[in-house]
Amino acid sequence: MSAVRLSASVSVMFRELPVLERFAVARAAGFAGVEIQNIAEAEPRAMAAAAKTAGVAVALINVGMGDFPAGGGGLVGVPGQEAGFRAAFAQALEAASLLGAANIHIGPSRVPAGTPRDACLAVYRANLKAAVAMAAGHPARLLIEPINPVDNPTILLRDVPQAIELIAEVGGGRIGLMFDIYHAAMNGLDLPKAFRQAEPWISHVQFADAPGRHEPGTGRTDFAGIFAAIAASSYTGWLGAEYLPSVATAESFGWLEPLTAHLR
Repeated sequence: MSAVRLSASVSVMFRELPVLERFAVARAAGFAGVEIQNIAEAEPRAMAAAAKTAGVAVALINVGMGDFPAGGGGLVGVPGQEAGFRAAFAQALEAASLLGAANIHIGPSRVPAGTPRDACLAVYRANLKAAVAMAAGHPARLLIEPINPVDNPTILLRDVPQAIELIAEVGGGRIGLMFDIYHAAMNGLDLPKAFRQAEPWISHVQFADAPGRHEPGTGRTDFAGIFAAIAASSYTGWLGAEYLPSVATAESFGWLEPLTAHLR
């Protein structure tokens, strides 16, 4: 039986409040940890102080994604953006040290129009190798995450086997898999089976319901099944709520008690 801990994103949830107030509210809602997808939303030292005061661990931060949130290619797998990615990764390493972050998500990338996919994959591999070298001696785990192509047709890293292949090829024991239940569901996977197959590589788990990416109970995902599979596994990392609340965040936690019962 795994000892899974729950974290919540303070970047996509609790947005009714200023960012530095979200840490305490997440703790009061029952989350032992937080995720920070946008480290530029506040000064890292201020966020570290807010987390310490609230008594929450920082489970994860994201490397800056460049123009990806606005629909662009991003940084990590885009030819010509190598320097931009490495600068963003250096900033993330510094922020992770200040925040005591357990994981650093290297971030997604799209294939820009007119750019060969293979060229993007070559840049992605080179940047992963550079990140591993830059992170030498840093305690945080590096993560990569497959993103579903239903929502993002030009996404570069789109499925779990591809991510595992890259981890084996360039990870050097430093890179783990981010298993996102939402993206796996959107890819049409049998969630418990996919989790069990990928478990040796999984370092972090996130979730939102699919479709819609809202809180559990708003879509068709069998959370009881996947949470029970996680609980029965040897996974001991974080289980991160990273959803877009369909109502005020404080009103979106009807899933919390019934679903976490499957983790005990």
